[in-house]
Amino acid sequence: MEQYLSVDQEVSVLNKKSWNSIIESVDSLITTLPVMIGFVLSRMLCGHLPRLSTRRFLLEYMLVAIPAVIVFTVGSDFFHMYSIVSFLALVWYLRPRRELELRNTKYEVGKRPLVFTLLRAICNCGTSVAILMVDFPVFPVRFRKSRTFGASAMDMGIGIFVVTMGLVSHRARNLTDLKKLPRAVVPLLLLGLGRTTVISMINYNHDVHEYGIHMNAFFILGLTKLFGSLCSLLANSDLQLLGLAMGILSMHELVLQLGLCDYVMSDTVPRLGFLSSNREGLSSLPGCVALYPVQHLLRQVLKRVLLIAVVLWVMVILSAFLSGIARVTFNFGYVIWILFISVVIILNCAFFFELAFVQTRPTFGDCHKETANSLPTFVESLNMNGLSYFLLSNFFTGMVNIFFDPNNRSNSESVLILLAYVLICSMMVFIMHKKRIRIA
Repeated sequence: MEQYLSVDQEVSVLNKKSWNSIIESVDSLITTLPVMIGFVLSRMLCGHLPRLSTRRFLLEYMLVAIPAVIVFTVGSDFFHMYSIVSFLALVWYLRPRRELELRNTKYEVGKRPLVFTLLRAICNCGTSVAILMVDFPVFPVRFRKSRTFGASAMDMGIGIFVVTMGLVSHRARNLTDLKKLPRAVVPLLLLGLGRTTVISMINYNHDVHEYGIHMNAFFILGLTKLFGSLCSLLANSDLQLLGLAMGILSMHELVLQLGLCDYVMSDTVPRLGFLSSNREGLSSLPGCVALYPVQHLLRQVLKRVLLIAVVLWVMVILSAFLSGIARVTFNFGYVIWILFISVVIILNCAFFFELAFVQTRPTFGDCHKETANSLPTFVESLNMNGLSYFLLSNFFTGMVNIFFDPNNRSNSESVLILLAYVLICSMMVFIMHKKRIRIA
């Protein structure tokens, strides 16, 4: 199944001064709600069960996975209604019963607040479902990746991964901090090499317009971690780090506007040699490197998250008209859009998990074992072995494509396969969590 918008559907997106990208931006933001709603319901309804019980995990799976799979497939016509109505209903039900003093809410720099854990879980869960869901005809076209310019739901994937990787990483301030860098970078590069090798050996069909012939998401993440950490050494202060990131992003956008963008997006340029064959992945690296260190600063300004969200949304609108939003080149507009999406997700999660539950803690049943900082077991399982979960998702996606022929499945068969796929992947990391096994 083609994972991108068709040529006819891309025509309106190619116009960078179109409202289409802005509309898609809002639509993509709404796609983050079903999984988060599942997490909130899990926190409310499962607190009376033992944290590592299989029964609790299965109940949380039903609250998170089943609604998400249905609204993105056979129930896509009701996607907006379900997401918005459910979200507003939870906001009203969990509204704080007394005045909240946000100015007194302090986040300890260097620690990982609950919102970052939730952001990472939403990213892992959403991406793992999407990479298989896109192979089924029942998956709506409007959610698929844009070939050139656009801000569809699947365009968020790699960008949010870079954001979460930056949020959970410690900033490199000297050469001593780089000692642990190979442990994080080398496995990603080896995974990228392994994926490319396996795809070539079994002649697995993949679209070269995403990252190129040889490049893939693992290479992008590994190189981003490497170059982003090295760039952090060049800045003595956080303000200098922000300036460095903006400088890299501005130079990247300038080169794109001078002709690199047309070269990368062209269907007529032959793929001869390594650079040309992987022009999509290589051209996105400067944008990834610019986005990566910004997350170190985001941890320090969460108290102004609402103001930041408003400013970023204005910048998204301006970028849609000036530079466009393009995942394939990781341009200025795309980086700003990803920052906006991330900040809004953080804002939503902060309301539910760090304000509403702390203030009112409205759960059902005997929840004396739950604390204000408790997270759903589904979330903790995903985050304890996030990379392992992503690897399992990639592996089973390949297995489903080889043995189940997604292109020729009915809607009901597609939903059942997707639900079984999510259950298997999440169950495996839950078992690892239960046995306190942490791989990556």
